[in-house]
Amino acid sequence: MKGELPWRVIPNRISISGTRGKTSLAFLVYSEIVGKNKGVLCKITGTLPLMFINKSTILMKRKGPAKLYENVIPTNIGKLDYCIMENQGISVYTMKVFHEVFLRPQTVVLTNIRLDHVENLGKTREKIASAISSTITKDVRLVLSGETDERINQILKKGYYEFDVVYSPKPELPGSEIPVLGDYLLRRYGFSGIDVWMYLRKIESELRWKETRGLVFYDGSKINDPNSASLVLRWLGGVPLIILQLRRDRPGRTWAFLKMIRERWVDYNSVIVSGDWSDMFAKKTNGISLPDSCEGASKALEIMRERGIPAFLTGSRGGKFIRCLLEMLGVKGIPLVYGELPLEVNLKSRG
Repeated sequence: MKGELPWRVIPNRISISGTRGKTSLAFLVYSEIVGKNKGVLCKITGTLPLMFINKSTILMKRKGPAKLYENVIPTNIGKLDYCIMENQGISVYTMKVFHEVFLRPQTVVLTNIRLDHVENLGKTREKIASAISSTITKDVRLVLSGETDERINQILKKGYYEFDVVYSPKPELPGSEIPVLGDYLLRRYGFSGIDVWMYLRKIESELRWKETRGLVFYDGSKINDPNSASLVLRWLGGVPLIILQLRRDRPGRTWAFLKMIRERWVDYNSVIVSGDWSDMFAKKTNGISLPDSCEGASKALEIMRERGIPAFLTGSRGGKFIRCLLEMLGVKGIPLVYGELPLEVNLKSRG
């Protein structure tokens, strides 16, 4: 295969794994280390595959779904001290290959364990935890967990590595584990920590209902597992209209959200659903199925105005329905991390 994996010789290699918040955590730690004038490489996956080498940024080319081989680059990275990479695997095989072949980390950070990628990892959080723990290779010396469920942490814990659970001072705040993990990780590597409470206040200020043109909503379209969606909904409060975008390539995610709605993990008024299997989903939840199109989004706006209640958008940003709806609501751009990027970055596309 063309290219190299030059970061495998960087002395300090960190894998950011788990379910939610991986991109946010990887970028937070990177931005703090590069601000200390240390040589650092960071790769985040998310919607935009970005590689940061010191203060330069590469917008990586991607055709179709994310693949491990997009990390193989014909680039001389120079001498660096730290490597932070988001584990983009969604199965036991791809997660383990990422660790064994692509990164060979000494430290693995597990942000949390949520009900996502169930078709590959298992249909319970316990099975997902067991699957993820099996991908931690023998060279790993330290595993940090931001998971709050002690039953899950017992599954993640193994004998051959040091295992620390990092607790948020505000566990009821969704995403609060991310800055706390970042602070702890930085201190373990000898850096000064961050102002955790400043980050928590920032997260809290963003986790609120928004209003535009008389419509109240929350853009949770990047929240694509029901555990996280439920946490955010409980934090926001109220009895909202749930607007859900489904994806053909994520049948397990559809099943998981169906479980959330039918078992009423949260209070809600009704459900609007679009995308593949939306008719089936609507029938099983007494909801409304709309076309995966801008016309469907226009109809959703009409329903929002008629109901006059907050709308919670979730599931995916991958469909035309949700993208059109977000545009109609005035939502611009795709958030990369909690809050704005702390660095001015110049995106340059490389082959």
